Amino acid sequence: MTDKEFHTVSLHNLMDRIHDGDPVAQDELIRRVIGRMEKLTRKMLHSFQGVRQWEQTGDVLQNVLIRLLNTLRKLRPQDTRAFFCLAAEHVRRELIDLNRHYQGAHGLGKNQVVHDFSPGEDNRAAGPQPVDSGPGAEELERWQAFHEAVGHLASDEREVFSLVFYHGWKQTQIAELMKIHERTVRRIWQAACLHLNDAIGGELPLS
Repeated sequence: MTDKEFHTVSLHNLMDRIHDGDPVAQDELIRRVIGRMEKLTRKMLHSFQGVRQWEQTGDVLQNVLIRLLNTLRKLRPQDTRAFFCLAAEHVRRELIDLNRHYQGAHGLGKNQVVHDFSPGEDNRAAGPQPVDSGPGAEELERWQAFHEAVGHLASDEREVFSLVFYHGWKQTQIAELMKIHERTVRRIWQAACLHLNDAIGGELPLS
């Protein structure tokens, strides 16, 4: 069965089998969704500048799948729309955690050292020098605050914003998916942007 045939009935069938302890069902679920989730992870990783220099898409995706499967053992998504919203949320959380790991006070991104051994100078005196965090450090912090703030949006705002920003959907597609008017989608999107702007105290880093 292809990814396009992964509909709500298929999801519920797999969830029933997973909850019944069927070891094959978990692998089958991953096989059905791995292509779409890999694309989603790659796109979301692109906006986490402090992570993508350290992590590959496949490594991030592996951790996301572990998170997702642990959650699915406890709850049952209502439909495939809810399933992929949940998946996107786990990708975002994994990337936020990785960003904290690499860009935190003791992270690799903040504590890189270089060995400045210039010709004709005493190497012992020079020794390893911390890498200057540079002008990009503040921007990375704004991105971190931005992604965290997305998780605090109201459910409808978070879904619309995630579909546009992370999934790359057009507002017309979202209106069709949610069975609402495009004007309503636009209103929800604008409200989400305003709330995010307030949350990070400045202009959104949407470029």
